[in-house]
Amino acid sequence: MGNLWKDLDIGKNPPEEIYAVVECVKGERNKYEYEKDSSAIFLDRVLHSNVHYPGDYGFIPRTWYEDEDPLDVLVLVEDHTFPGCVVSARPVALMK
Repeated sequence: MGNLWKDLDIGKNPPEEIYAVVECVKGERNKYEYEKDSSAIFLDRVLHSNVHYPGDYGFIPRTWYEDEDPLDVLVLVEDHTFPGCVVSARPVALMK
């Protein structure tokens, strides 16, 4: 797989079923960032508090928002995956 943002489809059957590219995993305090130009995953920062990710957090491929990044996605999972993992997900809510 080349570039997870440009080369991967939005999903198998959007908007009912989409792909989520995981950047930050459930329970972790490390904030990773997928660099769209190099296709590398960089450690952006560590959250130095009791805050952690409640689910796997990442982005939806081939999307773009006014904050100059792909659309964010939070995938509710029982066990975390890993940064760069592509997960098939069913959207259930929209947060602003």
